[in-house]
Amino acid sequence: MPKRLQFLPIVVFCFVAVASASIERLDLRQMIAKSEAGVYGEIISREVVAVPLPLDGVEMTFTTLQVQGTDLITGKEVTVAVSYPGGVLPGDRGGYNSEAPSVDDVKVGNRVVVFYKWSDNMGGGFAANALYASHGGLFRSFTDKRGRVVVQGRGKGYAVAKNTRLDDLLKQAKAHHAAIQRENTPKKK
Repeated sequence: MPKRLQFLPIVVFCFVAVASASIERLDLRQMIAKSEAGVYGEIISREVVAVPLPLDGVEMTFTTLQVQGTDLITGKEVTVAVSYPGGVLPGDRGGYNSEAPSVDDVKVGNRVVVFYKWSDNMGGGFAANALYASHGGLFRSFTDKRGRVVVQGRGKGYAVAKNTRLDDLLKQAKAHHAAIQRENTPKKK
């Protein structure tokens, strides 16, 4: 096979993966309705794994964050693994995904809000809680001058559009969840 054609399967795979990836524009209510759960907590670990694609002779990488914190709806303490495509292993294996959160967003020790949904196959048979809406499903937080936790907004089209106090975000998330549950409950005749 000519040298310039031997990488064609990789180029086609990468083009299809990038062409199909996109950030879904969601407000908080839509994010609550479409994702499986949301958690506010601290990133306690980050791991990158490689998944071989034997038919193509290449591999995909995925980054998994362990987030320890509080479920946005139930208020229960949880530790959840949330994954997204991309990540770099030692020896520069793998690569970054333009739809993934930035390296600064996913540092161990960051306090974040993450929304996720289970996926039986994120690619190459990798099953995990997928970060919902790619990088649009992760929001960093900070503590303001008064000691209140504020979740950083990302602008119009994101579930957290503007900086929002965590306690307000929790109230809004619970109210949206309750309204969605009522709408999806069959009415008695």
